[in-house]
Amino acid sequence: MQLPDDFGMVTSTKFEPSLQPGWWLLSADQVLRTAWKARHRVLLCTLLFAILGVVTAFLLPQEFRSEARIMPEMNTNAGSLFKRLSSVAAFADLDLSSTEGMDAVRPDLYPNVVQSTPFALYLIGQTVYPSDGPATTVGQFLLPDSTGWSLRKWLSFKKAVAIRPVSNRLKGTVRLSDRQQELVEEIGERVSAKLDTRSGIITIVSQMPDAEVAAQVAQAAMTYLTLYVTDYRTEKARADFAFYSHQLAEARQRYQDAQFRVFQYNDNHRNVVLQTVAMERYRLDADVATTETVFTELSRQYEQAKLKVQEQTPIFKVLEPPKVPHQRTSPQRTMILLAFILLGLMVSVLSAIAGQFGLKARVRAIITDIKPMEVSI
Repeated sequence: MQLPDDFGMVTSTKFEPSLQPGWWLLSADQVLRTAWKARHRVLLCTLLFAILGVVTAFLLPQEFRSEARIMPEMNTNAGSLFKRLSSVAAFADLDLSSTEGMDAVRPDLYPNVVQSTPFALYLIGQTVYPSDGPATTVGQFLLPDSTGWSLRKWLSFKKAVAIRPVSNRLKGTVRLSDRQQELVEEIGERVSAKLDTRSGIITIVSQMPDAEVAAQVAQAAMTYLTLYVTDYRTEKARADFAFYSHQLAEARQRYQDAQFRVFQYNDNHRNVVLQTVAMERYRLDADVATTETVFTELSRQYEQAKLKVQEQTPIFKVLEPPKVPHQRTSPQRTMILLAFILLGLMVSVLSAIAGQFGLKARVRAIITDIKPMEVSI
């Protein structure tokens, strides 16, 4: 393009756009040709990654998974009671229909019990028997005590806290040591429970580095869950039963004492006929009748409380007991090896392409972008 100016000069300006594509826009044929030219380097790099994959697959710890399935009892006994209460409450404009059939601990809350801190602390002290070692606890199996010097302890800024045993039923705040906190988090990741909302079946899953320990931990979790729910469901009934037992023992003693006083009075006043004596006899007989009535009523309530404990005790049907797994769930060594081989192939091919086209394309693009204008006068 020529432009005349005031001095009669003609200026010619020429721009040459950069037409060289980047190396990431190469066609498949170019990629294959480049990889074939550097096939020895590609093969060597892929082989090195394959060896690294084999080493990684065998160094990763094995994990075994054990499952147990239980079917809890659905509480339907409260339905009739709530229906009666609803009919009575209707006169006071109260609606209790939404609480009909309500259970204290619903099955959908059972998985939360297994994920709780009390369960983890309970499981830490449970004895397990590994397949290739002596008996130990779950805490020692997952995180053995380190009494010697370690860099982790030296770098830690936390004050060492003595480990205190924590009871199963926690009341108030709980102080956990660093090791206990780490074990609680580890158990929370390894042990879980889930509920099938359609069938109502609860599946308890345990994943451990040992097959025997995995099955034993699943059994311990199932036992803890059933005992926890049973204890919760029957706590009120057992408290009532204990109360009636204590009251019945006292009422029996009072009834026996009243009878003894009547018999003793009869022996002392056998041949005495006085109005004052008759009045005292009447009071003693009334006392015996009262204590007998109380004793009879408490005996009836005691038997009802005993039956209530049995009625409130839930039933758990074990559908699938924990089994010792024969195959590991991880690591999947074949998949790890294939992933490393694919990664090595990609890295080697990309490095070959970048080495052949990347640097040349970048230099050519820079030269094109900064090419000076040709000016002719």
